[in-house]
Amino acid sequence: SLVFTSCHTTKVVTGTLTGAHPEKARFESVVQNNYKYEAMQSKVKYSLGKTSLNGKMCLESGNRLCMQVNAPIIGFEVARVEASQESVLLVDKYDKMYTILELANLYDIKDINGHEMEALECIMLGRIYIPGRGQATSKDYSKLTWTTPSLADGKQGYSEGLYKGKDYSILYAIDENGRLVSTLLAVGGKTARWEYSDYQEVEQGQWVPTQEFITITNADNKEISAGLKLTNPSFGESTWRDFEANDSYNKVSIKDIGNRIKSLTK
Repeated sequence: SLVFTSCHTTKVVTGTLTGAHPEKARFESVVQNNYKYEAMQSKVKYSLGKTSLNGKMCLESGNRLCMQVNAPIIGFEVARVEASQESVLLVDKYDKMYTILELANLYDIKDINGHEMEALECIMLGRIYIPGRGQATSKDYSKLTWTTPSLADGKQGYSEGLYKGKDYSILYAIDENGRLVSTLLAVGGKTARWEYSDYQEVEQGQWVPTQEFITITNADNKEISAGLKLTNPSFGESTWRDFEANDSYNKVSIKDIGNRIKSLTK
């Protein structure tokens, strides 16, 4: 059995989704968690290299993702990320600079054009996304090629569902309790793996992964990784206010922001 805890409940999930063909039952378990909501908000601990910082996150359904980073000890906001349906805003408040990226450029997958925010929302919530169709439903089981590799001890491992696009692939891994544990995107020699753990029930039937770890590997096998740990995630109305740059801010390139991030991880 696996124990999930939250500020609202403590629930034990007993029994595992195994058998001759566990893949469909595990897939159904994941898609049944596709609840509707207005916004999810949470305190967050970010890890980037050797650096660990606190902040907040807000995910507004179908609209935007907002992430705030606070300075250690002092606690005031020093950076933020705002992703909307069209673009991503990166703000370095400490150095008074920001940059804007087109969200479509981050995916480089034509099948997701115009639906980038929906795909990002699924990634953040541990959901399965089917390019060209959207958030997976029970009808999308056959869109993936399924396997459940056996482990060395003869037990069943994770069920893996593979979606093959024209020049990319997405591999989903689901554990024996019907929770998505990773999403692996491969495109153009680059990969991005999003791993999920410590699912918590924040409301009845609504489960959220509270630990997420991201690893991005480029064509030269160089990696960058980051982690998110959510504390007391909750659903309700969004209280997030948009960032508006004043005259004291400079608009810079993504390279300038990237160099600043690299300096923080050393």
